[in-house]
Amino acid sequence: MIRNSSQSNILKHTVRSDAEKARICAANNADLYQAMFRAHGLPDQRTNAFWSSDAIAPPYYSNMTTLDPDATEEQLIEIGRLTDRLGRRPGFKDGFSRLDLVNKGFQLLFSASWIWAEARRISAPAPQDCARIRDASALDRWEHSWKESGSQTDANVFTPALLSDPNIHIYGRWAGDGFDAGCIVNRSTEAVGISNIFNLTGTPRAFGDAVSLATIAFSPDVPLVGYGGATLNEMTKLGFRPVGKLRIWLPDDGS
Repeated sequence: MIRNSSQSNILKHTVRSDAEKARICAANNADLYQAMFRAHGLPDQRTNAFWSSDAIAPPYYSNMTTLDPDATEEQLIEIGRLTDRLGRRPGFKDGFSRLDLVNKGFQLLFSASWIWAEARRISAPAPQDCARIRDASALDRWEHSWKESGSQTDANVFTPALLSDPNIHIYGRWAGDGFDAGCIVNRSTEAVGISNIFNLTGTPRAFGDAVSLATIAFSPDVPLVGYGGATLNEMTKLGFRPVGKLRIWLPDDGS
């Protein structure tokens, strides 16, 4: 029997292993990193083994993230090159928890899980009071709320150049003349990612809103992905499940 394209897509989703899903999650996250760095005008490079940048990273972003669990030798070489280039050890994301660097000048910041939800194939209206951020003024207010939720820094993390990237949508939930919740949604070839979820109200609604926005932002026919540490429990309630481990490493001297 000949399957139509929709049936073929369903089959593809059902036969993916967790290892394949983790790779897709890592690639989607690297796409977000690439967009963020380029929005700041910063250089970057990407191979099948890793994404990296020789520039000083924006706050809360690393200089490198790994893309292949089996390319550890190539990744270690790149860590060494970045160390020489930056004059210090880089912060980086080990996308598959394959590198143990505790006694090699690094400290483990935290561990988390890549998370995955199959394509929902539904269309729904945007959550009430949520809107896509489309201008620099709204982005400034959105970032102020994002920082207030716990991501403290004096630096400008999100630049207006992101708003013209067709693969990035930034959403916020209006509260007066600002925002009390928000998220970033980014599109890759095989998945749509959810990140930077923040919530000033203390209720879990922001997570459900983020999932709804990600479903309608680009296409309901691709999986939703992200990574969860403290958010893992809430995202699991919304149909996500862990598909792989990751680690964030920092230099042990705090530089």
